[in-house]
Amino acid sequence: MTEKEALELFEQIGVLKKGHFKLSSGKHSDTYLQCAILQQYPYLHAKVIQMLADKVKMHNPSVVVGAAVGGIVSAYELGRLLGLRSIFAERVEGALTFRRGYALFPDDKPVLLEDVITTAKTTRELIDLVKSHQTTPVSVATIVDRQHEKTASIDEYPFFSAVRVEAVLFDPENCPLCLKNVPIDEPGSRRMNSKS
Repeated sequence: MTEKEALELFEQIGVLKKGHFKLSSGKHSDTYLQCAILQQYPYLHAKVIQMLADKVKMHNPSVVVGAAVGGIVSAYELGRLLGLRSIFAERVEGALTFRRGYALFPDDKPVLLEDVITTAKTTRELIDLVKSHQTTPVSVATIVDRQHEKTASIDEYPFFSAVRVEAVLFDPENCPLCLKNVPIDEPGSRRMNSKS
């Protein structure tokens, strides 16, 4: 599958949405990508994740690390395609952590997988979590790269995406959609929190 074909697929099945959205970062945008829509079609999802598998395998990862909620299914699929162990981090009282017996070991070579990277805030948290386990990412991958400009803190790692979508981001206090009273949707999962 090519990037052009993937973008056409995203439009056809409703992954790519237009409107007024509050992103997990707190920024507003007129575009949102809901990769969960893709994940409900395993055969299509596998084709997109294969694009990433083909790119990251050259770095010989030994484990895939995703972030809950959006990265769980995709991390699993990347691990399946590469024949690797797959784990995910989740938020406990707002901070990403490993639970459920998941851990990284010093000889692990993790590839970090996100569904969408916009501000890279979650990605930076994942990198810090991985480093706290005395290991270093061999690469970072995402289904959708919608960064406005590259983030220095993730630029030090080989970076791969299946598709790139130009992001139009607004600070909430200067959002033209808010000024027009366009109803806002908050579809992200950063605020989901598990206390158990």
